[in-house]
Amino acid sequence: PIERAVVTVKDEAERLLGVFFTDEDGNTPRLSVAAPPIANSESPGMPGSAFYRYNIDTDKAGYRSVRNLGVPVYPGVTSVQPVNLVPLVENGSGFENDAIEYSESETPNL
Repeated sequence: PIERAVVTVKDEAERLLGVFFTDEDGNTPRLSVAAPPIANSESPGMPGSAFYRYNIDTDKAGYRSVRNLGVPVYPGVTSVQPVNLVPLVENGSGFENDAIEYSESETPNL
């Protein structure tokens, strides 16, 4: 676990919903975010999505940044997004810090 990593949560329109620091166990406080009505997931063909999507950025000095895009959130379900931070690697001209980006938009990774 990595303590004091900065976790930023935004909606799909990139509106800021919360900024948190991880604790000694690598966890953040819970954040309550909007989800669609549960009826959207009860019947096939219902209008609207069964889940909403959120973007999560995780940063810590000395580690590559991680972007999780389109993380699905369902009504009545506590979602947990695991993030693995990778230490920066020094190359000939300094440290490489290209963000690692994961898109959950194609197939939700639940």
